[in-house]
Amino acid sequence: MGASAKQSIITKVGMRVIVALLATIIALSTVNLIYMSRRMRDEINSELDLVTILSAGRVDTWSNELQGITLDIADTITALNTLDEGTIKNILNQYAVHHGNLFFIYVATEDGNMYMARGVQYAQGVDPRERMWYKQVKSAGHSIITDPYMSATRNDVMLATAATPIYFGTKMVGAVGVDADVATINEYVSSMNFKDGAYGFIIDSQGNILAHKNEEYMPTVEKFTNVRDVMPELADIIQKPGSKVVQGTDYSGTDMLYSTARLENSKWTVGVAYPKRNLMKLIDRGIRISIAMAFICILFATIDINRAVRKILRPIEKINPVMDMIMKGDFSEVIELTNQEDELGLLQQKMAIINKKLGEIIDEQKYVLGEMERGNLVVEDIEPLPGELNEISKSVNSIKETFNDIISDIQFSAINLQSFAMGVNETSDIEEMKMVFEELSAEANALMEKTSRFITVTTMPKDPLDEVADYSEDE
Repeated sequence: MGASAKQSIITKVGMRVIVALLATIIALSTVNLIYMSRRMRDEINSELDLVTILSAGRVDTWSNELQGITLDIADTITALNTLDEGTIKNILNQYAVHHGNLFFIYVATEDGNMYMARGVQYAQGVDPRERMWYKQVKSAGHSIITDPYMSATRNDVMLATAATPIYFGTKMVGAVGVDADVATINEYVSSMNFKDGAYGFIIDSQGNILAHKNEEYMPTVEKFTNVRDVMPELADIIQKPGSKVVQGTDYSGTDMLYSTARLENSKWTVGVAYPKRNLMKLIDRGIRISIAMAFICILFATIDINRAVRKILRPIEKINPVMDMIMKGDFSEVIELTNQEDELGLLQQKMAIINKKLGEIIDEQKYVLGEMERGNLVVEDIEPLPGELNEISKSVNSIKETFNDIISDIQFSAINLQSFAMGVNETSDIEEMKMVFEELSAEANALMEKTSRFITVTTMPKDPLDEVADYSEDE
């Protein structure tokens, strides 16, 4: 019984603590995972925003370089204050030598003239002043970059133009333009150092894709691909670049996180696509680490709790065997004292004292009752016991005192009976004999009165008259 009870306590306490610990670890792990996931998502978003801004900055640098070329040419022509064809072509050819990556370098004038570097001939019958790039730069009054368009000189090429107006004083007399092939823009974006499956893309002011990892989205002379048609989830962040990060599926069916930024010197939008699986990998890794740590904590906690519970319940292990002996009526086993000062330690100390005291009480009662059994009614009284146990000592002492009185009276009556018997033998006087019997009767009555409160199982003798009647019948 003691072992099962002990095991039950260990099991109950251990299970309660383990459950509480498990619940605590799960709660903390859940909160930690939620917090960690949000932090990681925020960090990824911040990193994505930063990469997008850096990418936009690099594209801006590229566009600034193009605009810088046009601005230098425009400033040179303004400084020379001439629109002479030979002078302008000479200037254009000098810049063309150092910028071989540019498709065309040219100057258009308000008079409708068109001068191009490298000896390129402008399309016949085309008025440069009616071209989109010229109208935009004239309307803006400062350097611009156009959306891609079909070249008037090469109708098989999609170009983007950087242009700067030429002023003589406050009068615009023409504009300088340089053309970059859209394919070159895509190569430039692809050369950026994206990692872990991320890639960049560029969208013009009309929402058409200029550069993208998927070549099918690249603009051609036949078609433009609008981002709203292939990635409708980007519609909001194209309108408000940098406002947030959105999730969507790209052309390959991969879940991506998209971030965008607007270029300073144009209305183009630079975007970066980041695989969502990279974020989930980090979160999954964090979950696995948290779960592993939780199990390790539970394992060590379970071992430590079992050891602690067994140590705490050690006084019970000392008490239970002794209590089993007490239940059998054996008080010979002694509970050892302990210096453990917790509740169970104090319980062990108190049980040891109680067991010792009960043993002493029983030994004292056994001694007194044994002496009374042997006829020693003058044995010392049992010492007063604490609390309600004192009723036992009072009862035993009272029984001893009562027996003393009764035995004394019996002994006294026996002496008197002996004396009366001798007196009866020595006299024949009826009156005197009557007086003797009356005294004997009084002694017997007094003795009967003292013993009348005792209930006995002694069989009462038959009435003498009944015995006489039985005898007569037999005769």
